[in-house]
Amino acid sequence: MLNKTFLGEIEKGLPAPLYYIWSEESCFLEDALSQFVKVVISSHPADFNYDTFDSSTSVHEIINSASTLPFMAPRRLVVIKDFQEFKAPAVKTLKKYLDSPSDTTCMLILSRKAARATIKVKWKSIGLNIKEWEIPAWLRQAAVERGLKLSNEAIEYLIEFVGYEVGMLLMELEKLALSGKKTITGEDITASTGMMRKYTTFDLVDAIIAGQNARAFRILKTMFGGSSMEAPVILGTLNWHYKQFYSLWMNKGARPARMREKTFRGLSKYLPSYNEDSFFNIFKSLHEADVGVKTSGRPELVIELLLIKLLQKRRLN
Repeated sequence: MLNKTFLGEIEKGLPAPLYYIWSEESCFLEDALSQFVKVVISSHPADFNYDTFDSSTSVHEIINSASTLPFMAPRRLVVIKDFQEFKAPAVKTLKKYLDSPSDTTCMLILSRKAARATIKVKWKSIGLNIKEWEIPAWLRQAAVERGLKLSNEAIEYLIEFVGYEVGMLLMELEKLALSGKKTITGEDITASTGMMRKYTTFDLVDAIIAGQNARAFRILKTMFGGSSMEAPVILGTLNWHYKQFYSLWMNKGARPARMREKTFRGLSKYLPSYNEDSFFNIFKSLHEADVGVKTSGRPELVIELLLIKLLQKRRLN
């Protein structure tokens, strides 16, 4: 968990009577719940001081539970899950309690969506979503919590092979935790057959544009090794992707009519690093590689040399 506000509340003992915790990632919500149980219930009897509800429960039952005094404990913990599914009438009824919560109850409201602006409540609202650039740090921390130490290369490979989907990354960490190894390297990741995936030329272009040299060559090697793509096919699709990139640049960052949303999001962030000369040199290199593939006896070497040129141009921009 990287959210400093949330960690600060944990350190203070979760003193507020109302918490609204939201995230699009269900695993973050489950983690938050476990932290609440650990802090609020602690060693006190959970059977008498801990209740969970969802949208199928009567709101009056929720209010009655929250209004009940704790038994042999300083506070009760009342949890409402999937708050995003509560209908307006139910929220309106519940708001009577939210406006005047019990001091002896800690109510945790979990939701997959941020709180509606129309609900005026003085709760402690904390969003647990993380951005892509925060994933490596989060992954390292999540590994430590499972008794693992990930090398920088292992983190890079995990994200490369699995992507940025938090749930999938956690699943892979659980598998690695069962391996018995405490320190996980890049070789451990690549040795796991479940990690390997088929790459597309979009992955290759993304690595080139991002200036990720090692990843770009690793992807190219996988493409050739799988025998699923020959040099002319790779070159042809590289041409297509760079034409897409150029059309986006010509459109001054506005999404062209036929460009897929995923392609648009993937390319947009790199536009500021490119200009007209950049694209002239790129298409010149692609043309030279096309001639080389058709006339050379070693087309794979031609593609590797093309990759070097494209990555060099990326560094010069």
